[in-house]
Amino acid sequence: NTYDPPLEDGSMPSERLRKLEIEANHAFDQYREMYYEGGVSSAYLWDLDHGFAGVILIKKAGEGNQKTKGCWDSIHVVEVQEKSSGRTAHYKLTSTAMLWLQTHKQSSGTINLGGSLTRQIEQDAPVSESSPHIANIGRIVEDMENKIRNTLNEIYFGKTKDIVNGLRSIPSLADTNQQAAMKKDLAAALLRRTGKEN
Repeated sequence: NTYDPPLEDGSMPSERLRKLEIEANHAFDQYREMYYEGGVSSAYLWDLDHGFAGVILIKKAGEGNQKTKGCWDSIHVVEVQEKSSGRTAHYKLTSTAMLWLQTHKQSSGTINLGGSLTRQIEQDAPVSESSPHIANIGRIVEDMENKIRNTLNEIYFGKTKDIVNGLRSIPSLADTNQQAAMKKDLAAALLRRTGKEN
């Protein structure tokens, strides 16, 4: 609960929020280890007039091997508005995932692929001892990361693969030209034959 380097007028969470911040760091440290098997994570919370807000940061950089390197960054900003009853809260989550990959192979050279994806969701959830704020935030973050991973996998990687496959042909240009010429000759022969039959 200190600034590095020291900052005299830096904002500090209230005592209640500091306890939540410690719980959030512990919970997301376990989450990071389960999903990412390494990397680093941090959670920071600050007070608002009718609730609190926070950010959960996760970074996983992989050296891979000499041919593949990459990095994944997740940034989850959450705003929690506590209802007057104290039994429910409104959660607004804005998540950004940034991904960077680099491969180097003799056959294709160096390829860099990077991008980011941002999504937002709002939902109400009950708040109780069995379902505290950290558990609610954890569920929302987990669902959002799963959706983002699926979108990246299906849309972005799938589309990139289609583009690369469209740019690079497996058969040689001579073979492709020979096939095109053969198709043209067959079509012409069929036209001559059908013309004689009529």
